[in-house]
Amino acid sequence: MATANIQSPDVIRRFREQFVKFDDECRQALTSVNGDVGRVSDWLRREQLAHWKRELQRRDEKMQQARLDYLRATQSDKYQGKNSGVDELKILERMKRMKQEAEKKIENVKRWSWALDQKAGKLIQPCSTFHSLLEYMTPQALARLDRMLDNLDDYMRITGAPPADGGKS
Repeated sequence: MATANIQSPDVIRRFREQFVKFDDECRQALTSVNGDVGRVSDWLRREQLAHWKRELQRRDEKMQQARLDYLRATQSDKYQGKNSGVDELKILERMKRMKQEAEKKIENVKRWSWALDQKAGKLIQPCSTFHSLLEYMTPQALARLDRMLDNLDDYMRITGAPPADGGKS
């Protein structure tokens, strides 16, 4: 028969308290990870993509206006014998660059959304597995610790040793 040298069952009781805290902190962290990933994903897909699509439309309209201004300037200069439109051409080129920048931003938002999905999937799967383990194993572990403490209390009562709760019962 196996024997145990129990100096103080309070060690098991403190371990149980720390285990409960650990379980709670893990669950909070897992919830936080899911929330953070969701918020960043929403921000990219909804806010940023919508913003840059609106910006692209606004910049396209400005570019079209700059193109009209350039055409007017070059056409009126032909009739007046001037060869101008240089300022209007500079503005048109700047508007083209701004439109291209907005198109690039849309591409980047889509690329980063996809990358986030890929990376988050790799992160969320182990987190989900760990969460399932906590759901399944924590109640079992706590029940086992409680049985240990109950058995130790019974043992201490039978042998006449002080109870496991330090005489607080």
